[in-house]
Amino acid sequence: MKDGARHILFLEIAGHAMRGVALAARDRGHHVTGLDEKAVPPGSDWLDERGIEWTRTASPELLDGVDLVVISGGTPAAHAVLEEARRRGIPITSFAEYLGDLTRGKHVIAISGTHGKTTTTSLITWLLHAAGHEPDYLIGIRPFNFDSSARLVGADTFVVEGDEYNASSLAKHSKVQFYHPDVLVLTSVEHDHPDLFPDLAAVVKRFKEVVGKLPAGGRLVAWAEDPAVAEVAEAAPCAVTTYGLSRGDYTAANIVFEPAGLTFDVMSQGAPLGRLTIPLYGRHNVLNALAATVVALGEGLAMEQIIAAAPDFRGAFRRFNQLTPAGAPVTVIDDYAHHPTEVATTLEAARLHFPGRRIVAVFRPHTYSRTEALLAEYHHSFDSAHEVFMTDIEGARETGKTHTVTTQDILRGLSMPAHYAADRAALIKDVKEATRPGDVIVCMTVSGLQNLAEELAEALK
Repeated sequence: MKDGARHILFLEIAGHAMRGVALAARDRGHHVTGLDEKAVPPGSDWLDERGIEWTRTASPELLDGVDLVVISGGTPAAHAVLEEARRRGIPITSFAEYLGDLTRGKHVIAISGTHGKTTTTSLITWLLHAAGHEPDYLIGIRPFNFDSSARLVGADTFVVEGDEYNASSLAKHSKVQFYHPDVLVLTSVEHDHPDLFPDLAAVVKRFKEVVGKLPAGGRLVAWAEDPAVAEVAEAAPCAVTTYGLSRGDYTAANIVFEPAGLTFDVMSQGAPLGRLTIPLYGRHNVLNALAATVVALGEGLAMEQIIAAAPDFRGAFRRFNQLTPAGAPVTVIDDYAHHPTEVATTLEAARLHFPGRRIVAVFRPHTYSRTEALLAEYHHSFDSAHEVFMTDIEGARETGKTHTVTTQDILRGLSMPAHYAADRAALIKDVKEATRPGDVIVCMTVSGLQNLAEELAEALK
């Protein structure tokens, strides 16, 4: 190892963001090892392809010679390796704190909010890259324009997806707070993560804490049409720039929804700046593209540079990814939507971009707490679909905990034909039997049904 290098153990190393930071740490000369007891492809394959030393088996020997343990937001405080590290006196830090230390003193652009973070972060990074700025970045999932979800080589500018969730079981502050942003994008503020935030007021309070710590010379870029965002923006000690579909400093006009994506005019104070064409889908992505445009302009890009780069943006993994070729009898789309608003906007996007076609939603609810707290919203989030298929709730971090809600509680509140399938095989069989030529199948899952959309696309050929 180089002088000053350390042996760093990363727990939950196969996660998109964690593995990117682990690779960056190795590239900086540190000895990196990892543990991930639940690792699955593509994360496990990614680690192996890059020769990173890791294991699925927890043991005290993993800590031999370790100088620092980096944990994810999902690492339980009672994890056996973590407890052994504490017993040995080995320093422990959260992924967010470690990243904040790596990037301290840089010009940090953070993208936060309940929805749209990954796409907006990916697009801002792409626009800056295409203009020759070459920023460092960290994105929660891999953007298709880049080989990795992270690049940390010491650039002056750092673009980062900033989550409001606690940094770890040991650090009770938002991940984004540890990044010390100079520019913060606030895409939306809704009630989410009810296991941590009991209501919308608690979410607003958390975002106010984040916004209130922006430097006086910094900037907040905020969605103008969300009352909760407006309330949070009042806490900003710096300049605020707003955007929206029809209200804000920057707006969109003459929006066209096509099978290949979006085209719209970018307006500034009512004056047209130029017409943007981008392979993204839905009204929510007009907002994300506007937010990215505002940031890029603030970083010194000309509108002509943004217009030139936007058509080559390829989006991010599991964000309205079309898995079937244009002209296929059935279109299969893979998406990460799990919050009711995300489900609604994803299905609306399918309806807008594929008018006149039947929209079939395939969904696995994520976490019992979210399903129960937002149940009434789920009853309306499928309104753009003609038929719905669901399987059991993915417990994720709540697996094994007592719960009082099931998938049937969602299904009973829907107005269109809606079906329950007990397992993956039954789900694929039922969807295949119900599919008609011309259908648009929208699969929305988090992680519990790996490659479901790909398997459906293959079955429906």
